[in-house]
Amino acid sequence: MIARVSTALALGLLAALLEAAFLALRRLHPFDEHVVEVVGVALAAGVVYFIAAWLVGRRQLTSRLTTLIILLAALVFRLSLFDLPPALSDDLYRYQWEGEIQLAGQNPYLIAPEARPNLSGAGYTTVYGPLTELLFWLTAHADGVLAFKLLSLLFDLGSLLLLMALLRARGQPVERALVYAWCPLVVVEFAGSGHNDSITVFGILLACWLVVRNRPLASTVALAAAVLSKWFPALLLPAFLRRAGWKGMGVFAAATALGFLPYLDAGWNLIAGVRSYAGSWRNNASLFDLLRAATGSDVAAAAIAAALLGGLALYLGVKRAEPLRAAYLLIAALLLLSPSVFTWYLTWLIPFLCFYPNTGFLLWTSTIFLSYHVLIGYTAHGAWEYDPGLVWLEYAPVFALLVRGWRRGRGAR
Repeated sequence: MIARVSTALALGLLAALLEAAFLALRRLHPFDEHVVEVVGVALAAGVVYFIAAWLVGRRQLTSRLTTLIILLAALVFRLSLFDLPPALSDDLYRYQWEGEIQLAGQNPYLIAPEARPNLSGAGYTTVYGPLTELLFWLTAHADGVLAFKLLSLLFDLGSLLLLMALLRARGQPVERALVYAWCPLVVVEFAGSGHNDSITVFGILLACWLVVRNRPLASTVALAAAVLSKWFPALLLPAFLRRAGWKGMGVFAAATALGFLPYLDAGWNLIAGVRSYAGSWRNNASLFDLLRAATGSDVAAAAIAAALLGGLALYLGVKRAEPLRAAYLLIAALLLLSPSVFTWYLTWLIPFLCFYPNTGFLLWTSTIFLSYHVLIGYTAHGAWEYDPGLVWLEYAPVFALLVRGWRRGRGAR
């Protein structure tokens, strides 16, 4: 009893310190005009977050009091940034535009916002899946940026509840959901910037939860929804379909086809935006840049990365890996091999750290804020250029910890 109360008190103090950090961030808005200060506060918040994650990681039993503190604090953190206009990314305004043109009867896979060069990817048609576009269309009826932020926040909170249900179903302490709930990166990217990645994260977690509940066919429908929001969860198909069998493959195909129906008039343009993005965007990469340096070619580096990811996906499927673990390994590999790693992409991985704690990846949730240094030059003179020294500073300690953890695990085996 005393141990539970002391843990609750410690978490309450850490929650207060984290909230102070989010309030400090609030005072620095607009963030793109105070990038250095924002990164400094985010790194300081990361220290508090690590202590909280370590504290709950030591616990083997669930306490209602600590669970309540975690949930209430998570909600307060998000509300602290929710009403602010997005300033670290203008993606939310692109979402709004895509919703509005659908209200006007146009197809976002056939039209690009070239007349609005201030929007991200103004020369490209949408890179998002049809489920995301349907949600944009629905949200556009509410009219306003905050409606699109609310869309992101609702799926974010839904993911938190799913994480708690998954932890409970696996017999793990529910408090470990703090790793996601209190992560400064998650709060900034979803409550602060309103990124739609929370939709995809929710879909993947729902698919994992349905597998744990022994509902493999329903899990393939949830995975189809995740793929229809953003394309990358297709990597997880082998691991999930090994559980669902041929019937699951048919269910997945039917659910996917149904999602594409409202936009079928776009034809092959359904993937035009994704192809353009994959072919031309290079941002904050790690292993991909090493492959490019070794081969001297973007095409060769991309081919090697795709082969590694495809091979890993098939291997995990053949070995009948647990879908939750397969999702963790594949998303981690995807982020490390990707030619573009924006800060909000890392939110794809964070939920799985609740089940598979990894010091290197936890550190990355803080060091990735260093990548926002690109906004300094972009705001000043329109140049989108990453400083190689700061990119090394972001990744070097992460890879050092990943290698150290791998060597320890190998030695233990």
